[in-house]
Amino acid sequence: MKIGGAPQDENIARIEAALEVAGSGQNLAVDANGRFDLETAIRYAEALKPYGLFWYEEAGDPLDDALQAELAKHYDGPMATGENLFSHQDARNLSRYGDMRPDRDWLQFDPALSYGLVEYKRMLDLLPEHGFSPRNCIPHGGHQFALCIAGGFNMGGNESYPDVIHPFGGFFDQVAVEDCMVGLHQSPGVGFEEKAALIRVMRAATET
Repeated sequence: MKIGGAPQDENIARIEAALEVAGSGQNLAVDANGRFDLETAIRYAEALKPYGLFWYEEAGDPLDDALQAELAKHYDGPMATGENLFSHQDARNLSRYGDMRPDRDWLQFDPALSYGLVEYKRMLDLLPEHGFSPRNCIPHGGHQFALCIAGGFNMGGNESYPDVIHPFGGFFDQVAVEDCMVGLHQSPGVGFEEKAALIRVMRAATET
């Protein structure tokens, strides 16, 4: 859920209301969309600690590695960032200077934004020297390209937006959600043809 667009007390009340439905904090992640300065990020970190959330996402400017590193000193729960980093150089700087922790933190590089699959693979290839693996990665985006890459590279998961960014978002037409998990289609490539609404758009775009 988004946080930071309202006063902190109101955001905490919203988190508590969400947890009444979600249950454990492990079922809820919060995203500040990079809006906090360091002081605010730390203040929220202190307020979020008791809830044991799945992650605290993108507290500050995505290129402010110093803020991320300092925040790690104040928040021992999992953090996530990286959706607005588009090159392997950006990913390398985050790994070197952002004090991201391989035992708990998540990297959200988006393959559709990071100059495509080749550059995304470069980002993944540099991670082991900093203690990370593809299992630390949950691609941002909720689109089919990221879902297929997450499966292909054995990543930790993939964000899903079942009801937005259609026809690119959502799941494949014949793939069911079971126990909060979704499998991949059996078609080659991204599998555009497995989403009827999407393949109509793709064919229209390539036939005109």
